[in-house]
Amino acid sequence: MSLKSKFIYNLIIKAVNKMAKTTNHKPNKILVIAAHPDDEILGAGGTILKHVHDGNEVHVCIVTKSYSPEWSDEYRSTKIEEAKKINKLMRIAKRHYLGLPTQKLNTIASGEFNQKIRQVIETVEPDIVYTHFKHDINKDHTAVFEGVMTATRPIIDHIEVRCFETMSSTEWNYQPCNMFTPNLFVDIGKFIEKKLEAFAVYKSEVKEYPHPRSVEGVRNWAKKRGNEICKEYAEAFMIMRRFE
Repeated sequence: MSLKSKFIYNLIIKAVNKMAKTTNHKPNKILVIAAHPDDEILGAGGTILKHVHDGNEVHVCIVTKSYSPEWSDEYRSTKIEEAKKINKLMRIAKRHYLGLPTQKLNTIASGEFNQKIRQVIETVEPDIVYTHFKHDINKDHTAVFEGVMTATRPIIDHIEVRCFETMSSTEWNYQPCNMFTPNLFVDIGKFIEKKLEAFAVYKSEVKEYPHPRSVEGVRNWAKKRGNEICKEYAEAFMIMRRFE
């Protein structure tokens, strides 16, 4: 066999092997565990859309719910309808609700709380879990992070855990030793407009610019993260646990 023929043969073998790996690749199951409705969009909306585009199955778990008299029945029913629209828009496989009281997660025994998180994980059987950053200024976020890290301990299964940032919570923690330091960036240039469309569905959560939770504020943050990797838009994460 001539050198040229051998070179072409090796290229063909590499291409066939690559195609075999792609064909045999099992789609990932993704679980996003968020304290409140809209956190999943703010933190990982573009990445969720990318996962779906890549053929992965995405589940969302919302840990808390509002309650009366602090929130009206109309407000609560509106939140459910908004979530249904987002599920359809983003092609979420299923949305799970734990129904725990918002702003009161610190009143629930840790063992009970961790078990509820674990039940969702056992139901979905995810390959990757996205959740809140430990040092967010919102204490519900901290509780969810700790519950996820406990529920995903590598005893039986080995689940990758990634933390997202939540505008007006992550960046408002000004303790230098506890700042969000991303080690994973996801290019969401193809998905930014749909992320913003999904965020706008949560009408009661959208603020006026220049608030970080305004539509323009969310765009600016994605642009900032994109600039950090020479892309137009990106989302940033901290990988807390990964297995090879």
